[in-house]
Amino acid sequence: MHIPDIIAHRGSSRECLENTLAAFSRALEQQADGIELDVHGSADGHVVVHHDSVLSLERGGTAGGIAAIRDLTLSELRTARLHGGHPLPLLDDVLALVGTQATVYVEVKAARIEAAVAAVLDRHPTVRTAVHSFDHRIPATVRATRPTTAIGFLSDSYLIDPVGMLRPTAPDALWQYTHLIDEALVIAAHDRGTKVIAWTENDPVRAHLLAAWGVDGLCTDVPATIRAAFYP
Repeated sequence: MHIPDIIAHRGSSRECLENTLAAFSRALEQQADGIELDVHGSADGHVVVHHDSVLSLERGGTAGGIAAIRDLTLSELRTARLHGGHPLPLLDDVLALVGTQATVYVEVKAARIEAAVAAVLDRHPTVRTAVHSFDHRIPATVRATRPTTAIGFLSDSYLIDPVGMLRPTAPDALWQYTHLIDEALVIAAHDRGTKVIAWTENDPVRAHLLAAWGVDGLCTDVPATIRAAFYP
């Protein structure tokens, strides 16, 4: 039976606050094959792991307002605390945590931080990494800077001509919204040598269907649940 890679969406994000070291550590404990996360750039060029472009901060356990990541320096980021008192991780922190235990899939949310992302990846050469984005120019730019980087294109539309989209840049993976995947799409992508990663799939029954179609990865909020569906 074909078993896709199980990729923890922002870590084990149903059990822990998403995009935190706690969420990533928990996903590793649950034997996720991959860790997916989101990044932005700070005011002084550091790559910050967070989904939104702004932070909702805590001070002393109470709400502390919001701040745009692009306006904060490293020293300010190091003192910031998210809900529950979690520190805000840098991409460097996550790569150091994961090491060789899993592949780290970096979704770049901000424009013009491609060089900074590539520099972080260079500092962690033993970590398996890949870069993807809804803005397909971003991973293409990272790969132009760092040719060894595997790249992926995110899509939340059904692709009438998937080959036409994939042909010019030949991404390593198509990250497709799970409910817009069918077997024909998987076949078309595989014919171009492109993997298909489904996001975000939390249903074990549909996970088995996607596996039967040959989907290569399942990005999920519940890595332990999806893993149990294939390794009972």
